[in-house]
Amino acid sequence: MRVPSFSREEELENALNRVIHLLPGEMLMRDLLRPVEGTGKDKLREVGLRTRSYREYFDAWERLHFTRDADGITRIRDDIVWYLTQLGISGNIKGENSGILSTHSIGQLIRAYETYKYFLAQFGQLLFPYTAPFAADHMSLHLQFERAGRGIVLTAGDAQAHFLMTTIHSFRQLGCTLPVEVMYLGDSDLSEDYRAELEAIGGVITRDVSQMVNDDGWKLAGWAIKPFAILLSSFREVIFIDADSAFFQNPEVLFDEPAYQKTGALFFKDRLFMPEPRKRWVQQVLPRPFSAQVKQNRFWTGESSHMQESGVVVVDKWQHFMALLLVTRMNGPDRDGEENKGTVGVYDMVYGDKETFWLGWELSGDFQYSFHGGQAGTMGLANISHTVIDGADDDIDNQDSGDLSTRSADGQKNLERHTICAPQLLHLDTNGRPLWFNGWVLDNKFADKLHQHFASFENFVLEPPAQDVPEPWKLQQDNMCCLTTVSSLRFDFSREEKETLNMIIRRAKEVEAIVV
Repeated sequence: MRVPSFSREEELENALNRVIHLLPGEMLMRDLLRPVEGTGKDKLREVGLRTRSYREYFDAWERLHFTRDADGITRIRDDIVWYLTQLGISGNIKGENSGILSTHSIGQLIRAYETYKYFLAQFGQLLFPYTAPFAADHMSLHLQFERAGRGIVLTAGDAQAHFLMTTIHSFRQLGCTLPVEVMYLGDSDLSEDYRAELEAIGGVITRDVSQMVNDDGWKLAGWAIKPFAILLSSFREVIFIDADSAFFQNPEVLFDEPAYQKTGALFFKDRLFMPEPRKRWVQQVLPRPFSAQVKQNRFWTGESSHMQESGVVVVDKWQHFMALLLVTRMNGPDRDGEENKGTVGVYDMVYGDKETFWLGWELSGDFQYSFHGGQAGTMGLANISHTVIDGADDDIDNQDSGDLSTRSADGQKNLERHTICAPQLLHLDTNGRPLWFNGWVLDNKFADKLHQHFASFENFVLEPPAQDVPEPWKLQQDNMCCLTTVSSLRFDFSREEKETLNMIIRRAKEVEAIVV
């Protein structure tokens, strides 16, 4: 067996120098590896602090072990101990920039390296234990993504399978050629027959997340699967799309968004409603430093207790691996509290999974994320109403609010208002045209199948400035939301947009998404 030749590697030794200097002392190591205790805000903050520490140790470990071969492929090297042993045999230790080599013996370096390896494995197991045994360790899981390409990730059970048969078809009709992975939680979630139907669509495979996640002591279910589906998909760059979301444009355009290209993480805003001051809560949860974006966040400003909606999430997992790991924890073992034990879970503090994305990024110290700049609204059939304003308010004529109005003989002013009541939340692109929506194409997706009807889509309305229509959103039963806006923010769908909606509805009928 040929023994590999030995030569000094400056880059390796610099990375090793960093690792040895980072190695925590006994007291700090004990503190970092103690169980994460507490509950609610305090526990969430502590998990964030520990994740920030783990990220620093993990990044240094990867820099030491990642090496690029002649073909440009990154591999994990496992020869560090051999390298140090050969360095000792060669006797060629001293010299310029020797760093730790001038202060440590080879034996000390090997022991320090192996102590760091033990510490990092324990730290990762403490924070994110559920990725094993599916992934050997976090470094090997992370490396899977570097050259893994782009794709769409969806989640579904039997109840949503017909939605996916519709939406995936619509993606293809819109020109999207990205591969699609449908993630599910075992046979009882998405049955074999539905999996076969989905995989009959070109470029679609189904994957069982329940085999990839060790959820001993807690149960992965419901909304919580979303970040796990993103993390454990085979792609590097992911467009996650809810089963009840649909697009007017090719979803691939999201990868071209300047905000995504700048940060590698693109989120969308929820409806601007239900104002609630949560600045104090944010201050109690987020370790410092946090990003400048936090002070524009609705939780901070009090504009709304809903910042993000997770119907679409776009993420480069290679760039944001640690933040995404933390989001999975928030939707995993830390998700639910137990009232009888006096514990508070993440879902007791925020509504479902949706806020955990930007929170996970901030908690982990990863400030590279963006919220899409397009406006939000709803869609359906607009109703016109009029609001009477006293003529004594002379300033009303000077407001550039986009209102259509008339003034009566007694000086009163009638302002025209447009309202749509619908379950859909519509997102526009940055050019002001419909991009995608969630809430499906029914007038009420929560009705039983015999009472479901396809909605009529003629118009869309957008959220108005607060000074024009105070509290424009009104929440009704079954997630029905009524949005009232000014006349200048009411639009008609274009012919092409109507054709896209009709194409989606036709496909839904073909796959019997509802009884018609």
